[in-house]
Amino acid sequence: MKLTVDSILSDIRKGVAHPLLLLHGDDFKVRSGAQALVDALVPEENRAFNLERFDGRSALWDQIEAALMTAPFFPGVKAVWVENAPYFASAENKGEIGEKILGFWNDGKKDDAARALLELLNLEGWTQDRWQRAEPRAEAAEVAAIVGEGGRDTAEAILLHARAQNMEIRRGRGEVDRLADLLDSGPPVWGVLLLSADHVDRRTRLYKKFAEKGAALDLAVERDRTGKIDAVTLAQFLDRRVTEAGKRIEPRAREMMLARAGTQLWSFHQEVENLLLYVGAAPVIRAEDVEAVVIDQGEGWVFDMTNALGERNAVAALAQVARLMAQGSHPLALLGPIAHSVRRLLIARQFIDQETRRAKKRMSADELVRNMPEETVRILSNPKAAYHAVSKAQSFTTKKLARDLELVYETDLRLKSSNHSPRITMERLILGLCEK
Repeated sequence: MKLTVDSILSDIRKGVAHPLLLLHGDDFKVRSGAQALVDALVPEENRAFNLERFDGRSALWDQIEAALMTAPFFPGVKAVWVENAPYFASAENKGEIGEKILGFWNDGKKDDAARALLELLNLEGWTQDRWQRAEPRAEAAEVAAIVGEGGRDTAEAILLHARAQNMEIRRGRGEVDRLADLLDSGPPVWGVLLLSADHVDRRTRLYKKFAEKGAALDLAVERDRTGKIDAVTLAQFLDRRVTEAGKRIEPRAREMMLARAGTQLWSFHQEVENLLLYVGAAPVIRAEDVEAVVIDQGEGWVFDMTNALGERNAVAALAQVARLMAQGSHPLALLGPIAHSVRRLLIARQFIDQETRRAKKRMSADELVRNMPEETVRILSNPKAAYHAVSKAQSFTTKKLARDLELVYETDLRLKSSNHSPRITMERLILGLCEK
């Protein structure tokens, strides 16, 4: 029978031992599952002495192993919980880690994004010495290529945050070997080693050995092709929590909640809890409640903001930027999508100019996209996105879009200087981009 969190909890209550446990997958499911296991393993009154927690991204293996080998103060199980266990990642799954980094950053979890980035750089062969010598601005292009989609500006912002928080690249490959030795010998009779991680590479020898010697549970959630959590999974989660709270949710409010979900179930859970606190004793959750307290973590804001800029609608674009900054979005995180949008328009505009000179006549967006080389279509993402970019670019000149890129660069410099107000700097950028 396949092991689950519920089946292991049942075994623990029956006295069946599971000394080696690994939970990985969705952030919320991993955290809640690991907490449930800890609650079952160690009674609350014993946790001050019989439970030790470590952050695997910063804790040394010597500390973890010493805690596991030290006998418990009270009779019963001694549990050692290592969160964010980094031992099962590899360069082969860097794409997954890159998506996780950008998801953390876009969800406002800056420390998690920065730590995950340093973990990824470690897999790429970076040492602590190189990290100490690195200049974030100079390294941003290389890091952006490692992380994947997200842009140089976002990579630089994450690097700057990691440097400001004095984070380090500390893990060595020797820790993987020492964990493998522990799997062979087994923990002491009193010990339970619980590892939790967001991402692992199940193809590694260490993961396979852990699954053989202990219990490795994949708690991933279903996702669609864009990487967002599957709508059915989200809806079931939301409906269950609302029912548990003894409330009802209006169809429009439910639709808004699902549309505003980001890429992490944990963040969605927090927004649901904030919403329940906000409505208080009210029996029904309404659309205006969602509008008032729930942050839009989906990708809709990107389209709304860049679409307003493409139409040179300064009022709508200013409103979007003001709302996002009020919700805590860093200006540099907003600047990345803006820069990406301007670059796409410039590429489309240059192609329009080229085709117009070749054909010696004006061409419709449909004709232009039909003549567009496959490489250019790929740069613009897909044929639908290419059509959208060409349609918008027809109302711009190449000179205007080149100047817009200069404005983005100037804004980037101003935002990284303490002498300029971020709000005023972003407003100046929007007005400049929307100028006709």
